[in-house]
Amino acid sequence: MADFAGAKAAIRQLLVDGWLTTRITYQNEAPGTPWPPVGVDGFPVPFINLEVATLASAMRGAGVPGKQTWLTDGFIYVHVFVPTGAGDAQATEYATAIGEIYRAKVFYLAAPGCYVRTWAPRIDGGGSSDDDGNWFRVTMSVPFEYWHRG
Repeated sequence: MADFAGAKAAIRQLLVDGWLTTRITYQNEAPGTPWPPVGVDGFPVPFINLEVATLASAMRGAGVPGKQTWLTDGFIYVHVFVPTGAGDAQATEYATAIGEIYRAKVFYLAAPGCYVRTWAPRIDGGGSSDDDGNWFRVTMSVPFEYWHRG
């Protein structure tokens, strides 16, 4: 049965299938080792973090219970982290490429009337990450809609 948990899993899978360049981390999951990620030379290497945030959910169509149309909307955020001092070009390049994975897609067609739709990605200007100062962050965000019948 289609549900929001399945929609989030489909959002994650789209990234897993489309992004092989760096390690991916996820909300409330311990990252793999070594942490932080390092290259063969022992220096830190870029990584990304997926975040899915909802804004609202509401009924969008009349009908009997079980056959009503519901809409949940929100944002998919993929934060790209590069070592501090490395500049923002690589982070912006990665964020742009990740945005193309999500640009104007319709997926998670798990049941009639249920799907996820994404729109145009946006790349922010970047900034310091909220840690010990070792990472610089650029974020790709794309709005999504999850349509569900229930």
